[in-house]
Amino acid sequence: MPPLPLSPTAADADRERGLTYHADGQLDRAIEAYSACLAACPDDAVALYARATAYQDLGDLAHAIVDFDRTLELRPHWAIVFHSRATAYDQLDLFDQAIADYTRAVALKPNFAVAFNDRGTAFHRRKHLDRALADFTCAIELKPDYALAYRNRGLVHDHRGEYVEAIADLSRALEIEPDQVEVHFRRGFLLARAGLTEQARPDLEIACTSPHAQIREQALEALGATR
Repeated sequence: MPPLPLSPTAADADRERGLTYHADGQLDRAIEAYSACLAACPDDAVALYARATAYQDLGDLAHAIVDFDRTLELRPHWAIVFHSRATAYDQLDLFDQAIADYTRAVALKPNFAVAFNDRGTAFHRRKHLDRALADFTCAIELKPDYALAYRNRGLVHDHRGEYVEAIADLSRALEIEPDQVEVHFRRGFLLARAGLTEQARPDLEIACTSPHAQIREQALEALGATR
C-alpha cells in the first residue's frame, strides 16, 4: 500500500496565504504571512524568495536583498533569484553588482531573454555600449517579438550615432507594440533630426499626448520645428 500523503502544515498554509495576499497587492499582509511560515520553517526557499519580492515591491530593497541572499544560500542554482537580486541592485544604482548577478542568471539559464535585456540596460547605464548592444541582440534572438529589447537597442544605436539602425529598431518595437508613446517620441525626434519632417510629424503628434510633461514639452517643441 503506498504511503499516505502528508497533510499540509501550518507553515504551508501561511506560505499559500502570503502568495494570495501578494497576488492581490496586499504586500504588508503577504510579508506577515511569509514571515509566519519562515518562523516555523526558516529554510523554506519559496517563502524567502516570495518575501524578498514583496519587500522589493514595497521599495524596501535592503530587506529584499537580505532575503535574496538567504534564498541563494539555499538554492544557488535558481536563475530567477539572481535576476531579481540584480534588479534590486539596479534600483540602487549598483550597476556592477547588478551586472554580476545578471551574468550568473544567464549562465544558469542561457535562454533567459529578460536577463540579457536587463544586463544590456545596466551596461548601457555604465556606458559600455558594445556590450549593451550585444546583450540586446541576444535578447532579440531569444525572443524575436521582444519590443522592449528593440527599443533599448535602438537607444544604443542612437547613442553610437547610428541613426538609421536606431530608427529601424524603434520602428520594429512599434510594430510589435504600437502604443508606446515614448518610443513614438524618440523615433519622431530622430526622423526630425534627419530632416524627414513629414515622417516625423505623426510620431511627434502622438508624443504630445504623453502623460509625462517633459516628453509632451519636447514633442511640442520638435513638432513646432517641423512646420
